[in-house]
Order: sequence, then structure tokens, then C-alpha cells
Amino acid sequence: WTKRKKEMSSPPPSLRLSLPNGRIEITHPPSPDDDIPIHALYTHPKVLQSLPFWSPNTSLDEVTARREMRTQDPEHFRDFRIRHHGGGGGGDDGVLLGTVGYMFMSPENLSAEAGIVIAPEFHRSGYASEALYLLLEHGFAPLAEGGLEFNRVTFTTANTNVAMRAWLKNVLGATQESHLRQAWKGPGAEFIDATTYSVLSNEWFQGAKSRLKKRVDEAIAKTPKAT
Repeated sequence: WTKRKKEMSSPPPSLRLSLPNGRIEITHPPSPDDDIPIHALYTHPKVLQSLPFWSPNTSLDEVTARREMRTQDPEHFRDFRIRHHGGGGGGDDGVLLGTVGYMFMSPENLSAEAGIVIAPEFHRSGYASEALYLLLEHGFAPLAEGGLEFNRVTFTTANTNVAMRAWLKNVLGATQESHLRQAWKGPGAEFIDATTYSVLSNEWFQGAKSRLKKRVDEAIAKTPKAT
């Protein structure tokens, strides 16, 4: 436990994760240069439909402060940026597609919550599946292989986020654990119900990993190669 806590508190200076045939890479730590596009992402009307607890009036300074706080707390947060990786085609190198990562990491319980936000123009392209495959592979991989060796990863999404709930159930094969009534306070007077899903390490290695990898490979195969 002490060794694990030390590993999580002192992450590598930088991480770049991608598949050999992949279209994207996820990179850590987040760069300050991304604060402006991340602010635009988090205040996009379509994104706010999936993140109804997030204020449409969030300022750039708040986005910067959030990045700095999470980067300075590596024991509990590990954020990545999602970018085009030209070798697999699908777009220009380096273009920011979104953000993905872990929060509320617990070295004591070998667990974390995962989250992802993809720019609306890149929806339905398989990028989210590819990014989450890379994230989960990193999360469940042994410490000796540079992973975080989690036993359990959870996802919590708005009950109204039908697309994410369907992905968790039908693509990842995650187990629904709870319906949280009025879990989040919205930017107005309303409260928002949430739903929690989980996937365990043994489930990842005994089926979820191969199912998700197949889905990712199918999406990559449909993407025109860069010329």
C-alpha cells in the first residue's frame, strides 16, 4: 500500500499513450496551452447537455484553476488530453479532441472514477472508445508495467445521458450499481439524478478489454488513412 501510494503521488513527468495502429494519443500532464480550447469545450451547449451540473458561465480562470489543482494532486487525479495521432489517419496531428482521466483515485482501495469529454464534432467516430481503452488499459495494468493496478473503476453519468449509459452497458459491459437521486446540483434550482457503473480488474482482463479493443479496431479500420 505504501509503495502504491508513493507511485500514485509521484507520476512520471509525462505520459503519451497510444495504440500501434491508433488514430489518437492521450497525454499527461495537461498543458496550459489547452486551457482556452478546454474552456470552449466545457461551455459548448451540446457538452452541457451531458454535463448538466457544469455551469455555462464557467470562466477561463476557473478552467485554469481546475487544471492546476488537479495537476498538483497526483494522488487523486490524473488527467489526459486526447489528440489526433497522425499515424492512424483520421485528422491532423496534435488536434485537441477532448479530455479523459481519473479522479478520486484511492491507493487504499485500488479504485478510481473515470470520465471523458469529447468535442461534439468528433462524436460517433469511435474516438471515445479508443481514448477510454487507453485509459482503462493504463488503469488496470500492473505497477511494474507503468500502470495503476486498479481493482475497480467507476463511471458516474447523468441519468439523462442515454448515449453514455448505452456505451457503458453495451460496449464496455460495465455493471450498473446505483441510481443516485438528485445527486448533483445544477446551475439553476434543479437537482440532477445520476447513475453509477463499474468494471472490475478481473472483468477487464476476462472479456471487457477484448470486446472494447475489437470495437476500437473496427472504428480504426473504417478511418481513411492519412496521405
